[in-house]
Amino acid sequence: MYYYDNGDHLILKIAILTGTLSLIIFIFNWIMRKLLNVERLKWFSNHYVNDTHKKYDKRIRVISVMVYLIAMFYLIADSSDFGMETSWYLFVVGMVIMAVQELIRAYMEWKYLKGKNNYLFTLIQLIFIIATVVVVFKSEFFGMFNL
Repeated sequence: MYYYDNGDHLILKIAILTGTLSLIIFIFNWIMRKLLNVERLKWFSNHYVNDTHKKYDKRIRVISVMVYLIAMFYLIADSSDFGMETSWYLFVVGMVIMAVQELIRAYMEWKYLKGKNNYLFTLIQLIFIIATVVVVFKSEFFGMFNL
């Protein structure tokens, strides 16, 4: 098992943080689905609104991988070591890519699923996840890791 210098259990802390955040997001999604009357989709499924959405999503995924690889190579080549700052920049690039994908999903749901609240759920979920990530980082992982 991995330990910090002060003897704290790193794996246990990561598991507690991951479990807590997953539970919070699950409960939030459950409540929002009930309020907005949106059906639950399968986890990690590619639920496309139509063929146009599928086409754009596949293009965005390819572009996202290229952007992430370019950012990774640039940041690694630019820094003398692969440290916390480089990891932070790569994380932010990943969050921006995720936000763009979800915004396009929300747009497709708004445009093609008339009379449904799926786009509202997607936008609210995106805002909640971004806010949660900001709170976790600003609180230094709720003080668990003493960064």
